[in-house]
Amino acid sequence: MFYVGLSVQPGREDVAAAFAAHAPQARLRWGALDDDCAGAVFLELHRNASEFPFALHATNLAGGDDYELGLAIARTLSLALRCRSVCDGTRHGPGRAPGWCVVWDQGRAYLGDDYNSLFYDDSPELSAEQRAQLGPVRLLHQLDL
Repeated sequence: MFYVGLSVQPGREDVAAAFAAHAPQARLRWGALDDDCAGAVFLELHRNASEFPFALHATNLAGGDDYELGLAIARTLSLALRCRSVCDGTRHGPGRAPGWCVVWDQGRAYLGDDYNSLFYDDSPELSAEQRAQLGPVRLLHQLDL
């Protein structure tokens, strides 16, 4: 399973083109998991209250490395849509903490920290005061990816 946050709304054709480039064997299925799952990647697009208002959630049952596929899809969509995207970056941070992310800005990669961010930490259980304490994903430095 992996996610890609996006600063613009992707069309299904944009997502399909990104997967065709990096996981051509995958059968894309929009919606929740069901019994027809062999070789499938189940996709859902959710709204997010952050600087990445669209979050693509992918449950990959087609095989391969979800981390690397998430990086590739995030980069490709950033380039294709001329936008910013964010994905998991735990393998690129100085430690294995889950708060590391990679932010793509039209193909350039940055290590980010999404702890205490609207993107990562917002939830319906938060009070208005708690939500006001959350900020954007913090960019730390450029990565050579």
